[in-house]
Amino acid sequence: MYRTRYQSAIMVEAFATSPILSVNYEYLPVRWRTSFMSLRGGIGFLPGGGINKFNVNNGAGASFPVSATYDFLLNNLRKRVFNRVNVKCKSAPSRIASEIFGETGLGYTFGAYPNGDTRHYSYFILGVRQQVVFDIPPHPRVIFLRANVTPSYAVGKFELRGGVSLGISIQ
Repeated sequence: MYRTRYQSAIMVEAFATSPILSVNYEYLPVRWRTSFMSLRGGIGFLPGGGINKFNVNNGAGASFPVSATYDFLLNNLRKRVFNRVNVKCKSAPSRIASEIFGETGLGYTFGAYPNGDTRHYSYFILGVRQQVVFDIPPHPRVIFLRANVTPSYAVGKFELRGGVSLGISIQ
């Protein structure tokens, strides 16, 4: 069982499912013993540039990324706690704990420009996520860092992308 349990978080994501940068809300609707499912949605920034099909220059636009992922525990925290209690004779777990999860899922981003031009991006998400819990009263907080590879399909072609995210639990 993992210790870094939370229900919702705010995160900043660079690249990945956001073409450049986005701020996302993450919600964990289902949490199992060693895994969880997360749903994300947010708003981001799209750079301007290029000429669209009407020969009009695109200004900067907005992106709206959404994704659903399944995260599963990679490190065996129970074994580490068991060793800590038996070998070092400490009964309480540490106030700071780190856990590593594998992550897989799907994502979609809708991009809109002020001139009416739109873009659609579909993603497969494969990554690693490290979560650190600070179990200090009154409320424990979880800070997490995600790194992932996101092969995408957009505008009739496949691209290999990657990205990073940094977030903090709010509940």
